[in-house]
Amino acid sequence: MIKTYIKQYMDSFRPYKSGTWCYEDGILMHALLCLYEKTNNRTYFDFVEKYYDEMIDSEGKIKGFTQSEYNIDNIAPGIALFDMFEKTKKEKYHHAILELFEQLKHHPRTKEGNFWHKKRYPYQVWLDGIYMGQVFLTKFALKNKQEEILADIDNQLANVRKYLFDEEKELYLHAYDEQKVMQWADKETGKSPIVWSRSVGWLAMALLEMLILRADANILKMFQELVKGIDQYKQDGMWLQIIDRPDVEGNYHETSGTMMLCYAYLKGARLGLLEKEYFEKGNEIFNATIKRYFYQDENGYHLGGICEVAGLDNERRDGSIAYYLSEKIKSDEVKGVAPFILAYSEIL
Repeated sequence: MIKTYIKQYMDSFRPYKSGTWCYEDGILMHALLCLYEKTNNRTYFDFVEKYYDEMIDSEGKIKGFTQSEYNIDNIAPGIALFDMFEKTKKEKYHHAILELFEQLKHHPRTKEGNFWHKKRYPYQVWLDGIYMGQVFLTKFALKNKQEEILADIDNQLANVRKYLFDEEKELYLHAYDEQKVMQWADKETGKSPIVWSRSVGWLAMALLEMLILRADANILKMFQELVKGIDQYKQDGMWLQIIDRPDVEGNYHETSGTMMLCYAYLKGARLGLLEKEYFEKGNEIFNATIKRYFYQDENGYHLGGICEVAGLDNERRDGSIAYYLSEKIKSDEVKGVAPFILAYSEIL
């Protein structure tokens, strides 16, 4: 059933942004590469290779990538490129990795050293961006034996813990604005007010992927603390769109954040980063999501309950409860499908 769904998804795949380099496609490529490593099914690898060959020319130039935008999201599709370069030895993949790293070398930062989420979001740090930038950067630092980069990453993570972890709730808030000028930012702390499930999922996956690459006591502590906190808030086996507000009318069980955290539970437990009980918890979360949102119609199988997008920038996207509950809920949206595949690869 799930294997059929993944094949169906691949068969109907169209690049997310008309063939422009973007994180949405990148997380799917990472997930399918992980699935290939678990199954040794060459179909998954060939799909990923075909995508990157279409997106990266013979000189290593990336289609639709503009460094001067300084968009941290655009680094994420490079995560899978390290493994693709090792497996294929295609020099153009290596050149593309260097092009992405060139952005991070010059990427604007907060006064305390964190990457801005985007050039057009100055002095803002979002949980999403930790996955987008730091996993790639960790891989680059380790491949090139650059200890100073690892120290930089540690500092950025320490700032995230300092500014975004709510000690009372034991949960991470979505973002902070160092200048405290955005409409969603608390005027004293700069924090946004809401615990959004997918943003916590992004951070959980980021910490996990970094721990796979290197043993680090502080990252492990952050990861275990995040999981301990989040575990208290499950509702019927899943997490809500706004994690800590089951009392709010219209709040709903959200698939993408749930699957990201499910993957973190399963892989974290398998690797000994979490207690063994979290593997069984991960299985329960996966099955609860299947029961609630996996369905079949005349067009095949589908995965529902996925928030299409959410962010913090303009007048409408104001960080309020009403805003997070106003975004479209879709089926088969890649930001839910990719972590679903990652979780499934762990169950296999």
